[in-house]
Amino acid sequence: MLRYWLATARRLLLGAGASALVSGGAMAGVLIAEAPASWPGALAQGAAAGLSVGAALMLLIATSNTWRAARTAAHHGLALGAAAAPAHHRQMLRVPLVPGTTAYQLTDSVLHALKQVPNLRIEEVAEFTHGRLTLVYGSALGVPVRLSISIETGRDSATATVDARPTTTWKRLDGGASWSVLTLLAPHVRRGLEQHSGQ
Repeated sequence: MLRYWLATARRLLLGAGASALVSGGAMAGVLIAEAPASWPGALAQGAAAGLSVGAALMLLIATSNTWRAARTAAHHGLALGAAAAPAHHRQMLRVPLVPGTTAYQLTDSVLHALKQVPNLRIEEVAEFTHGRLTLVYGSALGVPVRLSISIETGRDSATATVDARPTTTWKRLDGGASWSVLTLLAPHVRRGLEQHSGQ
């Protein structure tokens, strides 16, 4: 869990630094406006206040995000690590394929396999076409997650790109929700694809 917290804190450094700069600059500006002669002391006070604000924000956000990620991981029986910190996760799956199998057949098999997963509920099937499947998993994770699967077929193999990210694209942290979805569902996606492997 400490590795996850550190990875989350690293992702917050830029935002925390910007907050520290703005709040410290504002405080220094007010102090200098009140007493222009004491500007060196005002700059030092502004820098100290800015650093305090930035550090407090980083600690608060990193800790709450880590707590949420630990709860999500424990609920699904996963071990939380630094790899779970980013809000966007991708995995490539490659399986042998019976010649003549279409991308639509594979997409249908994958959707059927994902519907059988008991501990994650599909809230919306956003896209279901020839070789493309997009599902939204919802509120039980804390952050809604969009799982997109793109399937390409070759002569004797199929490649699926499985992509998990929050539905809100601006999020940089999601409490491990996207990582949990991908970790839990990638084996089921593979199982759906392997129904057409001829093995």
